[in-house]
Formats: sequence, C-alpha cells, structure tokens
Amino acid sequence: MRWMFLAVITGSFLFLIPWIGYLSASLPDHHEVDQWRLAWVGFDGALIAAIGITALCAWRRLQMFIPWAQVTATLLCCDAWFDIILDWNTDDLTGALLTAAFAELPLAALLLYVARRMIRLTVIIAWRRAGHTGPVPPLSRLSMVSIAQEAEVVQEARDAQGAQDSREADEAERPERPEREQSTADAPDDGADPDARQERTGADRRRDSGRTP
Repeated sequence: MRWMFLAVITGSFLFLIPWIGYLSASLPDHHEVDQWRLAWVGFDGALIAAIGITALCAWRRLQMFIPWAQVTATLLCCDAWFDIILDWNTDDLTGALLTAAFAELPLAALLLYVARRMIRLTVIIAWRRAGHTGPVPPLSRLSMVSIAQEAEVVQEARDAQGAQDSREADEAERPERPEREQSTADAPDDGADPDARQERTGADRRRDSGRTP
C-alpha cells in the first residue's frame, strides 16, 4: 500500500511538470465562461464550510483541527491568489490586495502556525510515551511511523508487566484465604445470645462431670 501511494504521488508530480508548460503555451489570455458566478459562489461556500469546521474543532479541542486548519489555510491562499490575478488591471485590484494582505493571508498563516504547534505537541507526547528522554528532533527529520511503532511496543510491554503483576498478586493472596476462613470459623460468635452461650456452657459442664469416674 505504501509503495502504491508513493508511486501515485510521485507520478502526479512528474506529470504536472510538463502539464504546466503545456498550459502556459496553450491557454488564451482572454476566455469567457457561462458559470462564473457558480464557480466563485461554490468556492466561497467551500471556504466558509472549511472555516466553520475548523472553528468547531478548535472549540472542542479535537485533533481533527490539524488537517482542517491546513485545508482552510490552503483555500485562503488560493482565494487570495485568484482574487489578485483575476482582478489585475481592474478597479477591484486594490480591494483584492488589501483583503489578501490583512485578512486571507494572515488568517492562513495563523492556522498553519497553530496546526504546526499542535503537531509538535503531539509528537512530544508520542516521543515521551515511546520511552525517549532526549530532546525531540525537528519535524523535518522525524519519522512518525517509527515513533508510533516504538510507542506501541512500550505500551505492550507495560500491559504485559501489569498483567504479570496482577497474576503475582493473586497468587500471593491465595494461601492466605484458607487461614482466614479457618480463623473465622474458630472465632466465637459475638452476635450469639448470651443466655444461649451460658446454657451451652452449663450443658458442657454437666456432660464433663458425668464422664468423671
């Protein structure tokens, strides 16, 4: 599965290199479309949905905030790009530049910064659970798969040790149970009636006196 993923992502990268050259040479400078309004309304609708889900994940402190923050930041950068490029040589260029400089790009940078910090904190927790005591390496040189495997091995070892300790504790308690039961059986019944105990004592004395020659 990993090799298939690597083949697909690498092949897509290699395919897009000549595709960009083809588009730069074949696309016209002017093109009219019939669904211009639908294209922008659909894009902005997707952007609003992404921002809403990101905010919900942030309020609920969910780990899903990380991918949604990255998706939202990407959409914000795309929005700024298309606003500026499509408004070039128009009266709306100033508004597009101001919106990109003071709204879209700062928000995208903030989302990426917070997402990176959350990833870093998650890596630190996984690093400590894996049993490492040294400093955590940078994210660019860190393999998440190795940390996950080490953490799983450590957790399995802890579970096995806990099960062993539980069995040893049960075995240590088993010899004491008959002694406690025997001592309970030999102990006098403090809740018995005093008159009944006195009658039993008198009967025992008479029985003992009858046995005396």
